[in-house]
Amino acid sequence: MATRGVVLGGPYAFLGALAEQVEAKGFDAAWVAETDHESIVQASVVLQATERIEVGTNITLAFPRSPTITAMQAWDLNELSGDRFIVGLGSQVKRIIEERFSSTFDRPAKRMAEYVQAMRTVWEIERGEDATFAGEIYQVLRPGLTGKGRAADRALPRVNVAAVGPLMTAAAATHADGILGHPFTSPRYLTDDVLPRIEEALAEAGRSREDFTVNQGVILCIAEDREVAIREAKQQIAFYGTTPNYRPVFDSYGDGELTDQLRAVWKESRQDLDALVAAVPDEAVDRYAVAGTPDEVKDKLAVYDPHVDHLILGGAWYRVPPQRLAENLWAILETFATA
Repeated sequence: MATRGVVLGGPYAFLGALAEQVEAKGFDAAWVAETDHESIVQASVVLQATERIEVGTNITLAFPRSPTITAMQAWDLNELSGDRFIVGLGSQVKRIIEERFSSTFDRPAKRMAEYVQAMRTVWEIERGEDATFAGEIYQVLRPGLTGKGRAADRALPRVNVAAVGPLMTAAAATHADGILGHPFTSPRYLTDDVLPRIEEALAEAGRSREDFTVNQGVILCIAEDREVAIREAKQQIAFYGTTPNYRPVFDSYGDGELTDQLRAVWKESRQDLDALVAAVPDEAVDRYAVAGTPDEVKDKLAVYDPHVDHLILGGAWYRVPPQRLAENLWAILETFATA
């Protein structure tokens, strides 16, 4: 069975206590995102509150940051935690990177490939090696102010890359330790599209599948009233489904026309939530999410276990009230606890 981690978030006043619960209930990892709060700060809080579990970012936005700064942060957090930190990098989309972060978004797959190589060069320098990297976009040509490090025996931080399309998947398979699969997925899309693409990219890079971690997110909605869980799953499917880049997920079950339908409803209804939910058929929930009562979701989630190394459990968030976000998180902790 795949190992399992839980997505955490919310106010800092509660983040450490939530992380303690993830560890106490027997999960293998906790993951933090970069939406309302900065990812590295969140990861620091979760690492300080735990002793055993791995802690990863899913994701840390790469392009607004220098790869050297990100590498230094990952190196320090790995030391702080006893080698439990995983830095997960993501590209986001052009509009957000340019309009919110005032950064450059061009050739994202190549940019990500060089970003990871630059980070690895920083770590090699920290271990005392004579290393440099000179790419087309990024470069690391000298050590820090105190020169090369002396930590020759230090374990390297692990770096994962979030990928959807073939070019970013190739970048992840060539340069990273693992891939972060988008939660908008389906079992058929995973087995027929994503995994073969990963295997092909690893083969081209001369790497073994055993040395590469496939982490897969899911849209996981749990409620004693299954209709509540179904509605929240539909909200999230509708949100992702309006993005043309995700059409291949719908195509895995022959639902490609849903992308156009949801885009039309999004525009014509001015994002009316009831209209968006009504536009998502019931069978789409079974295909592209895991939703229902605690007993129902156990069997549904198990479908993913044979195909991935690690499952990242997180709920719907698009226009979901804070109380339900908290209830769903607690339901995940209770339903899938092993301790």
